[in-house]
Amino acid sequence: MSFSDAQFAAAWTILEDRWARKHNAQTVKIYRDILSAELTAEQFTAACRAAFRLDTFFPSPQRLIDLGTGSQGFNLQAIAAWDTCMDRMRRGEQITEPGSLERRLLNSVTHGQPLGLVETRQLDFLKKEFVARYTSELAQQAVERTPALPGVEVPRVLQ
Repeated sequence: MSFSDAQFAAAWTILEDRWARKHNAQTVKIYRDILSAELTAEQFTAACRAAFRLDTFFPSPQRLIDLGTGSQGFNLQAIAAWDTCMDRMRRGEQITEPGSLERRLLNSVTHGQPLGLVETRQLDFLKKEFVARYTSELAQQAVERTPALPGVEVPRVLQ
């Protein structure tokens, strides 16, 4: 899922120029490591093009991933997961796969009660809880996939 140094440098230079920002080598390496692990060359190029046009501030690695994959952020992914569960329930299908994140979170918010047996008036609250927990889980997974930040020794100003 990687892209070449030349592809990265070309897009990165334009992003830095667009926001009149220059990053140190460690920051650039961390961005590159995160992005190359999750985006193809085409996705990275598309993400940079979209950020150039749409964003007001220099994009975070996650923002570029969202733009490149079309995921539109963790919150919208969580809402889509809830909607999928609700659609499956309405069709009488198995709502979640065994061992899935969706099943674990649904069991948590419904206290183990099958979603089909939950009172309709509780669904808005359950959706809110599910979306909040799902969003948090996706963010935590993203953090866990982020390489360790190198230690930087900061000179002492006051001694």
